[in-house]
Amino acid sequence: MLIGELLTRAAKWYPDKTAAVFEEKRFTYREFNDRANSLANALLDLGVRKDERVALICHNSHYYAESVFAIAKIGAVSTNLNWRLSGRELASLIEDSGAAIVLFSKRFEHLFASMREQAPSTVRYIAIEGKIDDDMIDYEDLVMQYPSIEPHIEIDENDTVLQLYTSGTTGRPKGVMLTHRNMLSNAVNTIIEMQITREMNILGFLPIFHIAIFMLINVVYVGATATFVHGFDVDLVLSVMEREKLNTVAFTPIIFKFLLEHPTLDKYDLSPLKTIIYTTAPMPVDLLKRSMAKFKCDYLQLFGMTETSPVLGLLIPEDHVLEGPEYKVRRLASCGRPIANVDVKIVDSAGKECPPEVVGEIIGRGDNVMKGYHKLPDATAKAIRDGWYYTGDMGYMDEYGYLYIADRKTDMIISGGENIYPLEVEGAINMMPGVADVAVIGVPDDAWGESVKAVVVSMPGSELTEEMVVEHCKKTIASYKKPKSVDFVDMLPRNALGKIQKAELRAKYWEGRERKV
Repeated sequence: MLIGELLTRAAKWYPDKTAAVFEEKRFTYREFNDRANSLANALLDLGVRKDERVALICHNSHYYAESVFAIAKIGAVSTNLNWRLSGRELASLIEDSGAAIVLFSKRFEHLFASMREQAPSTVRYIAIEGKIDDDMIDYEDLVMQYPSIEPHIEIDENDTVLQLYTSGTTGRPKGVMLTHRNMLSNAVNTIIEMQITREMNILGFLPIFHIAIFMLINVVYVGATATFVHGFDVDLVLSVMEREKLNTVAFTPIIFKFLLEHPTLDKYDLSPLKTIIYTTAPMPVDLLKRSMAKFKCDYLQLFGMTETSPVLGLLIPEDHVLEGPEYKVRRLASCGRPIANVDVKIVDSAGKECPPEVVGEIIGRGDNVMKGYHKLPDATAKAIRDGWYYTGDMGYMDEYGYLYIADRKTDMIISGGENIYPLEVEGAINMMPGVADVAVIGVPDDAWGESVKAVVVSMPGSELTEEMVVEHCKKTIASYKKPKSVDFVDMLPRNALGKIQKAELRAKYWEGRERKV
């Protein structure tokens, strides 16, 4: 089975079932497949060939879904780009990928001129939701003009189907090459473990230019429904959830804060909601407990990364225990156990497996591990060793096999020879009343190498001070882990998936100095 064949199969078995919803548009699986086939045939006529990259700069929508499956059906590689980047950055990734065709949404018109000016002059552009200039080819014209017959291209399961660029939190974005086999392996693993059924109607809110696209593949695999929302407006999201009677949503932890604090939350009927998935960043336990008290449904936490297609670990609903033995309640702070058909272990700097409760690097192995980084053989060889993917995340396992994240290897603070994991300090500060958001970083210290700095966003009206934060940490965690200094800011820099951009936060403190990680 190949990615494109999933849609062909769904259209055959569930032709009249709703596949995708976006704004006022609704598409059955038959319509979805016909539109994807027409686009696939158009791309072939435009000269796209097997293994060539086709770039997508598009909002969450049926357009995105159709494009990904159309590209997969002809053996090309869907190269999904982050529309939150600048025009210059997008041009750089287009050039890196070698894409000759870019499907571009008019919603990002403000990026187009600078991107086109700096991208290779040979690139052709397909306009989604309207042309920006006359040289563009209209998406709907292609779908209407080309036949909806199935394209027949010889494709192997080990061919690349997606090229997704890493978020760049630890450096320049790298093009992660994922094969049909990678994505289908992840689909089988997660469909089984997450108990995904045909009745699922999921909110397609997390940006599918990133690895959140795996849920679209899962939806098509089982013949479920995806309801897309572009952009985050709390009332829009809640109104769509109510109108479409959504039973499944997937959010980042920061979104839960916005939802729980929204003044009109209770006016929406969210009773159909059965499952909440949270992912991309550790969820503060207090925030998770608040959410569980508000939304009475099943909770699932996913742990993984782009390079593993993405899921390595899963915390299932039965592990979301608020009361009971300490070893069970403690699991709320974990990211679950390794998912089916995937091996995960913790290793020290010499590659030796660590015993329970000892922090080391998290590594994973399975058919879901990427093919490699595009045009970066050295980085690929460093990341994948003896079949194991070295995640760069530090963590430990307890005696029951539950995985706990300590932090990114590159974010770990070494102060006076002691390893300090920012997530632990952030967890302590998040417990304080008046804290809206927090990031902990290491800053230069002539005596200790690095010292701990907390960057805090206060709640409106809060009178938090540096002294209050430091004193709270002294009482909550080991004294050597407490912040030596605290900065208060209006907002923390985050990427499209809600991850705090710590490299950006650290930059001004390390200007002119080298940070060794």
